[in-house]
Amino acid sequence: MANLVVTGIVGLIAIFLDVATSTSFINFGVFTAFTLVNASVVFHYVRQRRAGQQLNPVSYVVVPVIGAIICAYLLSQLDSNAITLGVSWLVLGVLVLALITRGFKASPPEMTATEKATVEAAA
Repeated sequence: MANLVVTGIVGLIAIFLDVATSTSFINFGVFTAFTLVNASVVFHYVRQRRAGQQLNPVSYVVVPVIGAIICAYLLSQLDSNAITLGVSWLVLGVLVLALITRGFKASPPEMTATEKATVEAAA
């Protein structure tokens, strides 16, 4: 139920955005996600190296760092309204995650997608 309310509020806010700002807002999410994915590859490399595994530093450090720099540059070129809106949304998400995980002390709940079989009565 809370998800529907939040989605409705976001939809109502989106009504007041022009196409350029809303497109930039979407791009903010994409560029942020890709920057963090590239950073996670570098962290994975560091973690695996500490565990004694040999990985190719070009594939696990150089290429992801270049990708993160490009994404960060593209992120910095977005509309200032979209950046403000995106950072606000990101901060809100981190606060909700902190609340759900009791200050990042517990694991977040896992999402499951299961279907319940329904049995229809024979007519």
